Amino acid sequence: MPYIPHLNNCHLFDGLKEEEIAVYRPATRLVTYKSGDSIMEEGELGETLLILIKGTVTISKKLTLLGDGSGDTTDKTFITLDDKIKPFFGEMALLMEESLRTATVTASTDCEIVVMEKSAFQQTCSDNPAIGLKVMENIATKLATNLERESKNVLKLTTAFSLVLED
Repeated sequence: MPYIPHLNNCHLFDGLKEEEIAVYRPATRLVTYKSGDSIMEEGELGETLLILIKGTVTISKKLTLLGDGSGDTTDKTFITLDDKIKPFFGEMALLMEESLRTATVTASTDCEIVVMEKSAFQQTCSDNPAIGLKVMENIATKLATNLERESKNVLKLTTAFSLVLED
């Protein structure tokens, strides 16, 4: 498939050869989005992992945890990703039952995205255990990195909050 070579630079497949990456081809499909299109919405049920192979997306989160619709529902953009490193997102949906999306992803430009369905991903990993193990290690690395970053953010926020309360 034409987009498989584009996945060589995706960290999801670090340590794999192109022919090893190709075993995931039956588990994927290519989807295009126009600039401004919503790719995923925070709070919706997730069943797919996505890999950006062309374009730019923004990732945003709601500023409040209120779920009743009564508060500020303004989104804050946290990061803009482009296709240089072929970033992947939505990985928690592959690992958890009834996983809810933790952020909103919007196409900032026209985008091409490889979508991998959870059940097809799991079957491919099962059919190719050595390759599947490597991909799962790469997902674990990303999740650990994200957890470490967010732990530092919580510490900073807690410190700032305690300083405000001391005054």
